[in-house]
Amino acid sequence: MKSKPPAPPKLSALTPVLEKDQHDLPTFITAIVGGGNACYDVLKQYQEGKLSQMNMKIMGVSSLDPHAKGIIYAGEMGIFTTPDYNDLYAVDGLNLIIELTGSEKVEKDLLRTKPRGVALLDHKTAKKLFIAEAHLQEEERTKQHTQVILDSLPYRLMVVNEDMTINMVNETFLKENNLTYEEALSKKCYKVRYQRQWPCYEMGERCYLNEVKKTGETVSTILEVKTETGESRFDVVTVAPIFDDHGNIVQVLEAARDITDRIRLQREVQQSKVFFQNVIQSSVDGIVMVDTKGHVLIFNEGMERLTGYTAEEIMDIGHLSAFYDIDTAKENMEKMRSDQHGPVGKLNPTTMNIVSKSGEKIPVTLSASIVRSEGKEIGSVGAFTDMREFLQMRRELEDAHLQLVQSDKIASVGRMAAGVAHEINNPLAGVLIYAELLKEKFKDKTESLADINEIIKQTLRCKKIVSELLEFSRQSIGKQSAFELEKLIDTCLNLLVKQAAFQDVRISKDIEPGMPTMLGDMGQMQQVFTNLFINASDAMEGVGKLHIRAEYLKEESRFVIRVSDEGPGIPVEMQDKIFDIFYTSKPVGKGTGLGLSISQNIINLHDGSIRFECPPEGGTTFIIELPLESSGASVEEPLFIGVDE
Repeated sequence: MKSKPPAPPKLSALTPVLEKDQHDLPTFITAIVGGGNACYDVLKQYQEGKLSQMNMKIMGVSSLDPHAKGIIYAGEMGIFTTPDYNDLYAVDGLNLIIELTGSEKVEKDLLRTKPRGVALLDHKTAKKLFIAEAHLQEEERTKQHTQVILDSLPYRLMVVNEDMTINMVNETFLKENNLTYEEALSKKCYKVRYQRQWPCYEMGERCYLNEVKKTGETVSTILEVKTETGESRFDVVTVAPIFDDHGNIVQVLEAARDITDRIRLQREVQQSKVFFQNVIQSSVDGIVMVDTKGHVLIFNEGMERLTGYTAEEIMDIGHLSAFYDIDTAKENMEKMRSDQHGPVGKLNPTTMNIVSKSGEKIPVTLSASIVRSEGKEIGSVGAFTDMREFLQMRRELEDAHLQLVQSDKIASVGRMAAGVAHEINNPLAGVLIYAELLKEKFKDKTESLADINEIIKQTLRCKKIVSELLEFSRQSIGKQSAFELEKLIDTCLNLLVKQAAFQDVRISKDIEPGMPTMLGDMGQMQQVFTNLFINASDAMEGVGKLHIRAEYLKEESRFVIRVSDEGPGIPVEMQDKIFDIFYTSKPVGKGTGLGLSISQNIINLHDGSIRFECPPEGGTTFIIELPLESSGASVEEPLFIGVDE
């Protein structure tokens, strides 16, 4: 069935006519002979625009079979159809006939009858041409689709050919490098990417593209790039191979993204972390952080010094129970969760003990805080302050306070001694004179003589007490001289060993040979040691061993003298009173309670110290420490103005 033919052909149609489209490209006015499946495929591609590259315009189709698939589809498209292909010669501007019947007879007849200047395309060539064109169109669409996808990515993408020319880039690449497609495509990658005149490997730089081509493996790295201003920029670069259907590398893809801000942030975080760690490590206090299970996360140098553990040892043990009583830890956590011991989540300074590696209990003050992240409790951190030095200082302050009180007592006694000496010495002298006169008068009366002798004895005892009070009141060392400590001790012992109270006392000496001479008041020091020896004999009730040991500590320039007895020791309830003035454990009438007080005063005036030890097995050891030279005055002066001996 014929459709309406186009207008009759004009004379100009007998010569090739090339129409121009909007791109000034030639357009082929085409007719198809044969309306079967091949014709349908061509019309389908034509309808879908897949043959646009050929600039072909199909104006007519001829087929003897009116029911052929191609002839029906042509009619639906509004294309002129006819059973006689000779009618196609009348198509205005016809310059191409495509033969798709596959008949040699038809092909020969077309060659014989077609108008002059009209080209003929046989069915074999036509099939190859249209298939290739369809493939090209498909590749172009795929490439365009790929380009759209690549342009949407935030990475800088560059596809490089084997000869290092750029095959494809995306919009991000062009934008960040301030380039156009014309300035990038087909140019050498090293010139566009790094502004170099030669390949990277020839300039001694690493060429990731070359590496990938050689190994066939993807490379990923962080690359530092210097800008024109000398500023460092950082890219994360991934270079991957592109393979063809045979597994050969035909191109290389480079994907890069600027991560300068991230690198700077990481460095700032790292610097903050290092600063934080330095602050923690440089802290004098011990700092420990644990998780909610008590596993140690941070253990600083202060804590290492405090406990004797290293951080590695604690991490190996893995738990704070190594140095921190777990029950106390739980109790402190409960305190932090309440508001009774500071703000919620905090623990005000709390006194407690921790245990060192050696087992020593160390008094500390703990300040702690709960650590939270996003409102969730993830652990706690504590600062441990060593209280040993503080407690030692407090003890020394207490001792100083006691000494101050003792000095106040001494001052009071001194004032009293001044009054006693002034008011009593003269009357006592008078009593003694008159007692001696009475003794002479009643020398023949035995009974009266005994009473007079008792008066004289008690009066002399009173004078001795007054004399000791005056001795106690002295504030300075008398005339200083150099003397040997061993000779001083021997002198004291020689005065005592002949007395009846020392007949059953065994003397043992351990004197370090070659000790230097001591500078001080030899008379006062003789009084100290004599008093200690007598006290030792009294403690042993005249029976036992008196051991004297003396040594010189060269590094400290100090003498250390120990006087030990085998007596019962000093009762605990008396130990804090034995240096108190007028305190004595001796029976009434035998001791005045001034001996140890005077001895302590003399030792202090010589810049020394005196203390005692009472071991559980019994006995007492007095320990005296004296400097090589004392700073006492060389002129003896009374403590209280107006006291005249």
